[in-house]
Amino acid sequence: MNDKIINDLYEIRDHLNQVENYINRIRTIKNIFTTTFIQTRQHLYDIYNDRLDLSIQTKNYFDGHREVVKKMKKSDLKNIRLSVIDGERKSCSIFSSEDYNIILGIIFYDN
Repeated sequence: MNDKIINDLYEIRDHLNQVENYINRIRTIKNIFTTTFIQTRQHLYDIYNDRLDLSIQTKNYFDGHREVVKKMKKSDLKNIRLSVIDGERKSCSIFSSEDYNIILGIIFYDN
């Protein structure tokens, strides 16, 4: 089931309003998120901006990473929720407001 959800999210990733609606529908599914936690926006920005710089140097770039870092930099959210969905072949990390009403972006990566 997680693989279907990840594929669905990948298909609509460029339409954040659709992503927001989709996330709000699936977030009540038991055990959908492997991990979910809230951190300050600045803390997550610092970590993922550093990882972006490293990925540019190593050419190990994840789909959506650059877009998430840009959105975090411009965001006025104090805190960001990071939620992870693990699938068999792919996984994704969703960056959102604490209540999932604002989706900043999704990073997709192969397992």
